[in-house]
Amino acid sequence: MSARPRRSPATSARGRGVLLDTMTMAIRPTPQAPPLAPPRPAIVRHLVLAYRPKWQALSDLHAIAHHVAAIDPTIATFVAPADRRNAVVTRDAATRPTLIVSNGIMPVFRPRRGRLYQGSVLPKIDELRRLSDAGVPVPMTTVLTPDLVLDPAEWGEFVIVKPTDRDTSSHGLGITLMRTRRVRYRAPAEYPADHPGRHGPMLVQQFVDTGDHVVICRVLTLFGEPLYAIADRTLEPRVSLHADDAEIEAAPIASQLARGRQSVFVDDPHVLALARAAHAAVPEVPLKGCDIVQDARTGRLYVLELNCGGNTWHFSSAQQAHERARNGAEFEMRRAAQFDAFRTAARVLVERTNAEAV
Repeated sequence: MSARPRRSPATSARGRGVLLDTMTMAIRPTPQAPPLAPPRPAIVRHLVLAYRPKWQALSDLHAIAHHVAAIDPTIATFVAPADRRNAVVTRDAATRPTLIVSNGIMPVFRPRRGRLYQGSVLPKIDELRRLSDAGVPVPMTTVLTPDLVLDPAEWGEFVIVKPTDRDTSSHGLGITLMRTRRVRYRAPAEYPADHPGRHGPMLVQQFVDTGDHVVICRVLTLFGEPLYAIADRTLEPRVSLHADDAEIEAAPIASQLARGRQSVFVDDPHVLALARAAHAAVPEVPLKGCDIVQDARTGRLYVLELNCGGNTWHFSSAQQAHERARNGAEFEMRRAAQFDAFRTAARVLVERTNAEAV
């Protein structure tokens, strides 16, 4: 009976699924194909973020788009300028249900399909009426007309007279505190050459006394969700209400005109809830700079205005570059971190896209 041939170590090793290097007798693993990456989810919806140059940094929008992809990889985000045509985005975004969001009005860009939300400048009196109709507390306000007679028993001892023309009054010009009994209509030609009253009607508004200093809280919201809330308090005291009429009416009452301001972050749940309610009154505008004041005597909160035009993305807007420089890098990092603004914006946009893209 012939002897069975012996199996070489290499043969035996191969049988066990390894390769044997006969020169070194080192055992090496059998090469294997790399594991397959999980398939990427199919894109089913599109989100278009339209922007106005200098109103916000593109890096902010790309950061939000990155967070959108992380939250829901079935949504593809396009970033496009609102002030010019973009054939590529227009064509590609139209291939799936789409949501378009623009902080301000889109003067040129016209998507082929999609549900559109965009900022819009609303007349101040209309904005306040919509807020009041929705049950949001606002100061009593009316247009200053030739036949207007104000009763101090109804309006209080003091009122604010303020312009409606936004282009000439955006920095607080033309806003005056005065005793109610002294309010009189003036024709546009009677105002000084640089006064906003020459360019639109004036409003009379109930005076909300915030105390010895002017304090206004700005809550930036996206579809009603707060992205930051900051209160500005003037460093100089407000003019005394016991001063004579000329001094009161000459004193700056708008916080924008103050020589200095102290900014603090606000997390009062009542303030945030009021900002959310204010969005519900004007739901077609996505981004709002909701200005809120508090009566120092009663503690009651009021919404002054919503700033629906869209140039309120002050994380990076050119308009507020000097303010960010004044605040410093640490403060600005806290602004973005207060409510995790960019991830919060992405979460809200994902929810809206999934619910409303068409």
